[in-house]
Amino acid sequence: MDTHWYSSIHGDLEKVESIMNETVQSENPKLTEVCRYVLNSNGKRIRPAICILAFKACGGKDTSGAIKIGTALEIIHNATLVHDDINDQGELRRGAKAAYKQFSISRSIIAGDFLFVMGFQFVHSVSLEIVDYIIEAAKLMSAGEFDQKDFEHNTAASEEVYMKIIEGKTARLIESGAKAGALLADAKIETIDRVGEFAHNIGMAFQIIDDTLDIIGDEKVTGKRTGSDIMEGKPTLPIIFAMEDPKYGSRIKQIFEMEVPEWSDIAEAVDLIKKTDSIPRCKEKAKGIVNHAKVFLNDLDESEYKTALIEMADYIVSRDR
Repeated sequence: MDTHWYSSIHGDLEKVESIMNETVQSENPKLTEVCRYVLNSNGKRIRPAICILAFKACGGKDTSGAIKIGTALEIIHNATLVHDDINDQGELRRGAKAAYKQFSISRSIIAGDFLFVMGFQFVHSVSLEIVDYIIEAAKLMSAGEFDQKDFEHNTAASEEVYMKIIEGKTARLIESGAKAGALLADAKIETIDRVGEFAHNIGMAFQIIDDTLDIIGDEKVTGKRTGSDIMEGKPTLPIIFAMEDPKYGSRIKQIFEMEVPEWSDIAEAVDLIKKTDSIPRCKEKAKGIVNHAKVFLNDLDESEYKTALIEMADYIVSRDR
């Protein structure tokens, strides 16, 4: 990941990797193996990165606390992915077999639970106030997943419904990381809130681009089979926009409503979505959200870390994985 925002905290993120592997050391070697398999699967590390960058952009010096919170956020995030893959019956995660496919459903559920516990224990060791941030985010993540379930294979899903879903399942945890970093830097409450708003917005854009890459991404780069969201019936923004198309929308709806479509149906839907204005609309939506997000950083003092946050926002809407 050859970008300035990443290189500016590269050493801190290396510490995150090291601490994660130490943290999930269990008395049971198999449990340790499953957890490390999950954590070492080439994730983007956006959550620890935004925590550390927010801390530094708000004037923080000793990064030890921010690194611990960032580590905890990444562990908690990966715990949710373990359970999501089981729930969605996803085959691949970041180019490798989903944990439950590699180790069994029962072992993966236990590993996901263990990761949740270890993540929250780590947060508790740093700050009780930050525990509240992350508990609130975790509550909204669960609600977001339930909202998504309510609209699986449902052509009535709207842009408004989608935005509510991704607010809970993605944006809130990213927001909590930025707020935690600002809090650890002893920032004023107004600054904490504004940094949180910035992160909330880029979290929304992050998910829109993730869902767009499900349609247009290179499987070798994304590590995920193209059209997986259609197969799983997830009402993503590219699908919602495409179903509005006067020429191709009706066929896309037919495929999206199928409970168990064939991959040939998925390939057809992907091709049809690409023929609509859905992908440009999604990219424009994400760019607009990111541009709005940057305004929330205006009151921060100029620094390489404020610049890095802005570069991170731009990276989120330009990435290919």
